Amino acid sequence: MKKETKNLLIIFLLLIIGTISVIYYNLYIQNNKIKKEEIVIPEIIQERAEENIYRIGNIIIDKNKEEILFSGKVAKTTDWVQFLIYADGYKWLEEEAAIVSDARLKDLQLSLAFLDWKYWDKFYYMKRGEEIDFETDEMELLLSWKEDNAFKTIKAQDAIIIRKVKDYLKLPCFIFLGYPLFDSIVLDGKSHTSCLGCPFFPMEEKTLRQLFKRKSGESGYEINTEVMPPLNTEINIIIKKSKLP
Repeated sequence: MKKETKNLLIIFLLLIIGTISVIYYNLYIQNNKIKKEEIVIPEIIQERAEENIYRIGNIIIDKNKEEILFSGKVAKTTDWVQFLIYADGYKWLEEEAAIVSDARLKDLQLSLAFLDWKYWDKFYYMKRGEEIDFETDEMELLLSWKEDNAFKTIKAQDAIIIRKVKDYLKLPCFIFLGYPLFDSIVLDGKSHTSCLGCPFFPMEEKTLRQLFKRKSGESGYEINTEVMPPLNTEINIIIKKSKLP
């Protein structure tokens, strides 16, 4: 009898613990999940379907349109830049970009992998220094901003000037998407700080400067002043899958 009572008590306690655990789990999920009203969707996609729209940090992934969207501000309108867009990560590149975004590079990497893991796998683990030649879907980069109460949208290549005709620019030429050798150091943690004084920085810069060179030997490009909107203009940055011909 005592043994049966003991077993009943154990079962009763387990039921109580299980019930408390379920209640706690549900409360935790409710308190920590992203609520619909908390998601700030940029104006340009507010009219789109709500299903299959996800967010990683400050980046929105629209599975319906097969697009990634985040925002930035115009930081330069003239002269040479290494990249058209800077995503928060390798701080020393911020001053060498025309458009600066507070979207984290790590989140952009995850967003690209979420949108098309084959593309990301092909890019991230390719033999560096080779001409990028994707066999999977390509990614098109678009810039959109409000002008005279309407959105103006252009292709990224329209915002720059290149001198070499044989230079065919693809997404990694417009946004630095990271490098496996340094990402674990630079992108580790929620906030990134400049590492200009770090012991490994000279090696990092030398390696990446070489990586930035295109087949023609050119690195970076000039801003198309006739196209680029004024300083501090809010820009919607759209990365869109496009089928290869």
